[in-house]
This record gives sequence, C-alpha cells and structure tokens, in this order.
Amino acid sequence: MVCGLSEFEGITFLKILLASLCGGMIGLEREMKGRPAGLKTFSLVCVGAALTMITNEYINVLHGSGDNARMAAQVISGIGFLGAGTIMVTGHNQIKGLTTAATLWVTAALGIAIGAGFYFGGIVGVVVIYITSFIYHHLDKIIMKSSRHMRIYVEGINEEFMLGLVNYFNKSGIKVLGLQRKSEDKWYEKDTSATIELDLGKNMLHSAVIDHIRTLEGLRYIDEL
Repeated sequence: MVCGLSEFEGITFLKILLASLCGGMIGLEREMKGRPAGLKTFSLVCVGAALTMITNEYINVLHGSGDNARMAAQVISGIGFLGAGTIMVTGHNQIKGLTTAATLWVTAALGIAIGAGFYFGGIVGVVVIYITSFIYHHLDKIIMKSSRHMRIYVEGINEEFMLGLVNYFNKSGIKVLGLQRKSEDKWYEKDTSATIELDLGKNMLHSAVIDHIRTLEGLRYIDEL
C-alpha cells in the first residue's frame, strides 16, 4: 500500500498519467499546425486505449479470464471511426486529414502498449513519432517545392486573366495536365476561378511560378494545393 493505494492501483495511476502525457505530446504537434484534432483529443485517445488494457488486466486478476489480444484489436478497429471523422475533401477536391487520422491510430497503439505495461515501447514510440514528424514535415517541404508536378488554385477578375495565365504557361514550357473551371459568386463581384494541375517539365521552383503568376494583371487569389 502506497498513499492508501494498492500496488495495482498505483501502477494504474502511473500508466494513465504516462498515456496522457504521451498522447498530449503527439497532439501538441498537430495543434501547432492548426489541425482539428489537437492536444486534448490525442491525450484522450491514448488514455482511453491504455484504460482499456488496464481494465482487461483487472478482469484477468479478478476473474482469472480474459483475452488481451481481443481487447487490443477492438481498440485498433474502433479508432478507425474517429480517424475517419478527421478526413475531409475540400472544395478544391483536395483530401485533408489523412495524417491526423494516421496519428490518432498510432496514438491508440501507444496507449495499448502503455496500458499493457510495455513502457519502453510506448516511450520510444512517442519520441520517434514526435521527432520524425518534424523531420518529415521539413523534408516534405524541401522535396515538394522543387517537384516537377504542381497543383494550384487561382481566382481572377475576368476571362482575360485566365487567357494571360495560359499564355504564361505556354511561354514557360509548363504543361497543363488538368484544369477545372468554376465561377465564384462573391457578394461583391463575380470572379472566375480554376484548379490547375501542372507539369513544370524542368528544374523550376514552385515559389518562382507562384511569384510570376502574382504579377499577372487581374489576379485576385492564388494558393498551392
């Protein structure tokens, strides 16, 4: 007995606390990037998974029966519903939330490891995930900014802007792989807009392409997707 708690209760407290901290660390990285699932969400997922495994251990101790593998499987499959809720398709047919969904899934796995008493695996897992998330984020930015393929969304004030944009692509040797047009009915004015997939065809920085498009007359908005 420690502070009025049995050994099992003391270990349970430490497991839940560790799960909360580990889940919160991963969620902090997502929250800093403005994602819908942040620190509290990830902390709760990790605690929930750990508590499931602790409960299963309690059933084993109390009744001498139970299946740890089955409880873990239910957590892993069940977290898929929560992850699916973070995935969305934007108005530009861009899929967002896949990384958040994957991170929620792996956070549940961390909770299972901690709840099962595999502290080394849980701590190493959260350290590796936390560090590699930052490394891969910056590495992805380096790779993508010089990638041959590029996808942009533009809004212009009239059709002349779109013609000037296509003319710029032709002169620069940039191939248009796909172009989806639609009208943006703003409260103040009617714009013309398009989502465009490009093949730069040569060593050209994405930032250079966007900077040049910003100089075109009639541009109202541009964003790389």
